[in-house]
Amino acid sequence: MTNMQLYVARRENKLKQSDLAKKLRISKQTYYRKENGISEFTQREMVMLAKIFGCTLNDLFWEEANHAQ
Repeated sequence: MTNMQLYVARRENKLKQSDLAKKLRISKQTYYRKENGISEFTQREMVMLAKIFGCTLNDLFWEEANHAQ
């Protein structure tokens, strides 16, 4: 399942998957797999993404799951 919060943050900031892949030092294909829920981000990658977008880990990775309950 696509990480919708991350997808929205990326699009709002006019970033491509390849842009974030480069910042995380992973391949574009690996980033695609992680954003689309095929693989999981490492803790380091999640922290870096939160810093890039100026938000919390909860905002990017868990808020949607909390609203579903």
